[in-house]
Amino acid sequence: MSKLLSPIIYYVLVIPISHLPFGVLYFVSNIVYFLLYYIVGYRKKVVRDNLKNSFPHLDEIEIKDIERKFYRHFADFLVESTKSLTISDKAIKERCALINPEILYKYYEEGKSVIVLCGHYNNWEYYAVGIAQQMKHETIAAYRPLKNKFFDRVILKSRQRFGMKMLSMRGVPRFFANRKSDKPTLSIMMNDQSPGNPKTAYWNTFLNQDTGWMKGAEKLAAKYDQVVLFGCIRKKKRGFYEVTFYPISDDIKSEREGYVLDRHAEYLEMVIKEHPEYWLWSHKRWKHEKV
Repeated sequence: MSKLLSPIIYYVLVIPISHLPFGVLYFVSNIVYFLLYYIVGYRKKVVRDNLKNSFPHLDEIEIKDIERKFYRHFADFLVESTKSLTISDKAIKERCALINPEILYKYYEEGKSVIVLCGHYNNWEYYAVGIAQQMKHETIAAYRPLKNKFFDRVILKSRQRFGMKMLSMRGVPRFFANRKSDKPTLSIMMNDQSPGNPKTAYWNTFLNQDTGWMKGAEKLAAKYDQVVLFGCIRKKKRGFYEVTFYPISDDIKSEREGYVLDRHAEYLEMVIKEHPEYWLWSHKRWKHEKV
């Protein structure tokens, strides 16, 4: 997308859509679903192959049922993410409720920094936009910068406007190495993307397949003695989500290497199996073979 076209699309199309009421947005979502699934067939082969490999016990009818539900949810995610650009503080708190934030408040009072691992499940944009203002910790999130610089700035502005500090994945170690403040941090890290280098990844079995994981979060937790939790985003109803935190380790230095990543994989697989249509099946998670 050209440098000129990106701002035109943003100001002429994206921002006006973001100001629409939710009822109209979901009408738009229904149209987007029809176009993506029936007309464009967006990454349909990737989605179907991922589902078949992850759930080999399901028949063709069951796989297609999850597939259709995924595209419906994905269309909702797209319009909800557009809405997140202009959503109010009050609305995002209502639509991304924290079920047990007291576990984080406890660690804050103890002066402990926390890493929350999560995946591309349900609406992670609401999670990114809505969690910081509900926390006592200094809240940061690691992300992969977009190739499109204009929309990268747009996403950063959206996620940071209620207090979240966004850092590139490469910038996270530097942030902690140079940090002088004693205030505990809460670091949100998505760890279900394909690792860049399969030789340096940690491997286990996830959704019936050999799966490589990036080690950065576990290494960071061990180096700075941080608590590790899993953040589960469940859909309550259309447009409303709940976040529950599950313990992984509050004594990281006593754990074996890979423990955190194994537990993260177990939690993520658990919630995916609850409602498989809510995970991002269109991304190429299994690009590498175990080495």
